[in-house]
Amino acid sequence: MQKTERFILTGLILLAAWQPHKTHAQAKLLPPQELASAKVYYDVPEALRQKEEVYRLNIRQQSYYSFPPDLCGLVNLQFINAMKNKISFLAPEIGNLQLLQEINFSENELTALPASFYTLKALQNIDFSHNHFTELPAGFANLRQLQVLHLNENKIRTLSPQVRRMRSLHTLNLSYNHMETLPPDIGKVRKLKNLSLSQNQLREVPPALFNLKELKILALDFNQLTSLPDQVGKANSLQTLLLGHNLLKKVPEELTRLENLELLDLSYNQLTQMPEAIEKLKNLQTLILVGNKIPETEKERILKALPSASIIF
Repeated sequence: MQKTERFILTGLILLAAWQPHKTHAQAKLLPPQELASAKVYYDVPEALRQKEEVYRLNIRQQSYYSFPPDLCGLVNLQFINAMKNKISFLAPEIGNLQLLQEINFSENELTALPASFYTLKALQNIDFSHNHFTELPAGFANLRQLQVLHLNENKIRTLSPQVRRMRSLHTLNLSYNHMETLPPDIGKVRKLKNLSLSQNQLREVPPALFNLKELKILALDFNQLTSLPDQVGKANSLQTLLLGHNLLKKVPEELTRLENLELLDLSYNQLTQMPEAIEKLKNLQTLILVGNKIPETEKERILKALPSASIIF
């Protein structure tokens, strides 16, 4: 055999014998339907024995006090349900789980997150409701694929202005917190469609909030709002606007520009009248005005102006 032929043959044998190791980069994100049908592992020892096969892990209500480093070795993990534990700590190694798409850590004891958490670029859906966070950290802005974020029922007082960089976010739930103000930057979360701020301590909302052209649902009920900015009329995609249980004495005329509005809740405020051009709300299906001191003559005018709507006085 010629020297050249021996060299080529040796190279082919080595190439055939070599098998590349699976790396994070080579692993793939499962599409939603495929991920939803993947096996769910409830038993941690079983999951750790089959690390590369685990895409979905459910440790709901299993008395965990932390999310430990060994679980961060499940490198293909893309869904975690860890709700109803006593978790107060996420191991920094959670940054190894670069394929995570959806996590649920609701009803735990979390107050903060490791810096490595904010490197999880594939995260799309996060539920940290019923924990003990006191702020919406700036790090969330690094999660560029994040679409849904639940932080309701925490102790949040402030939002970082970096919220403006959450460019994929369409659902943000911050209800049942302790916020008194919102940064104007909230008006730059361009894809936001559903924003819940119920049960806070808001005394006002920034006019920039109503720059959100795709916003369809806005919940501001159970706050301490005394007025609305005239810019409310700019959010013309709004379909549901909840303003019940506030301190409103007047509704700006500009609200009648919300031509897609279907549900308007103004219950339990201090209103005595509605805007003059209320008839412009032609798509309004339900108007709730119970708990206000609206005179009979004004009630008659409202009924006449909105003959197709269900009005509750």
